[in-house]
Amino acid sequence: MPVQIEKILSMQGNKYEIACAIAKYARYLSQKHDEDLEIPVNRSQKEKVTIGALNDVLSGKITYSVDSSSEEK
Repeated sequence: MPVQIEKILSMQGNKYEIACAIAKYARYLSQKHDEDLEIPVNRSQKEKVTIGALNDVLSGKITYSVDSSSEEK
């Protein structure tokens, strides 16, 4: 499934934080699936972990929050 750039650009909030959250979630998915670069979507289809993470965030399946206690002043 192609990623629509309009959905990414229309997301509210800091785009850098969103990108970091997607990257961390993609790393989690990769580790969960033994470092495979593709994860099963259904029985006959696989997708890249980065695309899977991006789609999960765009669809609202996964949410994130920024830990304000780790920010430097």
